[in-house]
Amino acid sequence: MSTSANSRLSAKLLAVLYVQFALTGTVTTLLGPLLPHLMKRCAMSDANAGLLIAAQFAGGFVGALFANRNLRFSVMAGMPLISIGTGALLFTPCSLSYFCTACYGVGLGLTMAAINLIVAGSQSKQRASSLTLLNFVWAAGALSSPILVEWARRFQILPESLLGLSVVGLVLWLTTILGSLSLPPVPETPTDRSWYSPSLLFYGALLFLYVGVETSVGDWTALYATRVQHANDSVAASSVACFWLSLLAGRLLHAGLLRRIPETVIYWLSLAVALGGMLLYLFSYSSVQILLAAAVTALGLAPIFPLIVSRASDSLLACRNSGWVFSSASLGGALVPWLTGKTSARFGSLRVAFLVPAAAAVVIIALSVARLGPGHSQSKFAARLSP
Repeated sequence: MSTSANSRLSAKLLAVLYVQFALTGTVTTLLGPLLPHLMKRCAMSDANAGLLIAAQFAGGFVGALFANRNLRFSVMAGMPLISIGTGALLFTPCSLSYFCTACYGVGLGLTMAAINLIVAGSQSKQRASSLTLLNFVWAAGALSSPILVEWARRFQILPESLLGLSVVGLVLWLTTILGSLSLPPVPETPTDRSWYSPSLLFYGALLFLYVGVETSVGDWTALYATRVQHANDSVAASSVACFWLSLLAGRLLHAGLLRRIPETVIYWLSLAVALGGMLLYLFSYSSVQILLAAAVTALGLAPIFPLIVSRASDSLLACRNSGWVFSSASLGGALVPWLTGKTSARFGSLRVAFLVPAAAAVVIIALSVARLGPGHSQSKFAARLSP
């Protein structure tokens, strides 16, 4: 096969992987705008709704745990699981909704971790920018989720819309198989077969907390918005859309700023903005204020995940037993929103419950200060994150 043919094949494969990753963004954030509908349909309490979110990310924990054992298999197995769980969610009894979210959660864990590592392993020179673009596409998919739910709600076709989303996933899966878009082997240098190292523990802790914060804010914002004065059904979808649109814009902005501003400056500034946005939630008493809080929080969160994954990639690819690092992200996505729901049920206030993700953001800052120090230069920042 000629070089040009190889290039075209790589471009096709990359395009399919990016579209698949966009779909994972849509499905990952689906529960946020769906929660008000599911709570009415199944008469759920806040605690049970939090358990539904936990089921999704518990599945993601299991999937991510095995994702880097065989990256090709992870992508091939993950997409059908996403399609099955998503398509069946609103066609099954309420008692099976936890199973459905856990099913597509396993698929998300397998697919997202594998695609991240495939892109990172094939782009050693421009890894940070490639992962930023990849996560920009993911955020675009996440933004489409509340738009899709609001459109389907207006036309009363929510179950059919989720079934259509399921079909899209199956088409992408079949395209990869029938189109002979075989996944290339990712360069691996498994010098360390142990599951533990200080660097991996640090990455795991950061991913646990970050995904917990992002998921908790993204999933509970819709319900929070409906409980302020003069709220209507459209406020829920608008607030979530505002969150993901700001995250999308922030990652696009981050891609440009990295060329002019040191990573360490972006990192610390983003953490401060994210914490400030979560504090805005605690003092929001109108839908407009919640929209502002969602936008500020997402803008701060936007560049953090790509920076962490970019620096962690070498350690993850070098260790076959490092899947738990991505699993810790799913575990954070399960536990922090669940704890937020339990706190809301305990105190009867989502406002009080938003102290949970705010506290998690404070711990991220504390861990970063302890390991990195706020005054490190860009080179020291990179060196300390590197294995």
